[in-house]
Amino acid sequence: MSDVKIQAAALNLWYGDFHALKSVNVSIRPRTITAIIGPSGCGKSTLLRCLNRLNELIGTVRTSGEIFLDGKDIYAPGTDMTELRRRVGMVFQRPNPFPLSVYDNVAYGPKVHGVPAREIEQIVEASLRATLLWDALKDRLGRGALELSAEQQQRLCISRLLAVKPEVLLMDEPCSALDPIATEHIEDLMRQLQAQYTIVIVTHNMQQAARVSQETGFMLLGEMIEFGQTQQIFTSPLNRLTDEYVTGRYG
Repeated sequence: MSDVKIQAAALNLWYGDFHALKSVNVSIRPRTITAIIGPSGCGKSTLLRCLNRLNELIGTVRTSGEIFLDGKDIYAPGTDMTELRRRVGMVFQRPNPFPLSVYDNVAYGPKVHGVPAREIEQIVEASLRATLLWDALKDRLGRGALELSAEQQQRLCISRLLAVKPEVLLMDEPCSALDPIATEHIEDLMRQLQAQYTIVIVTHNMQQAARVSQETGFMLLGEMIEFGQTQQIFTSPLNRLTDEYVTGRYG
């Protein structure tokens, strides 16, 4: 297995005339949790959305540089965007279940991708088991997803993602809408999922980054200021700006 799952090289991004990402270089190892931290507006979420090209849904965006997934450039001509976004899925800041039943939320992706009906029931169960929802909801799969608690909705969104068999999970502030107990539960879930998936999380919560990640990148004004092992970033950063941010003197 390669020691790099995703690699960004000299990545730049502009929203119109605004230069949002500036020559970002980063390597993300497989089956690790990588946290991206930094103050609001520094480019964290923009970088995350580059990893499955979601930014391109905004008409004014242009990019330069390269991003490799398993050694292949995702910006190469002819890239299958549907397949890319199956392999590299996104969990958003606020839970966004479809206004459908629990079952239909999880089954939606496999149906779109043409999975035979006889297999979908097994996929739904496996996906709900992976997020520890099966025991709570197995007798209520017809219940509306919007009736669930915020934590259950976020878990369901992760189940919906797992149902299409991704390789990378992108999580953009996945706990910001949750209370501390629910946040702890989602963090525990991330640690369990790490055994099978590469996880990249954007968070404003430095304590969360320290708790769940093995590697951390600090961004400021569109630049990747420092990237390294989480313990090193938080205890002995090499860059003065990183030290000022993680010690609360900046941002």
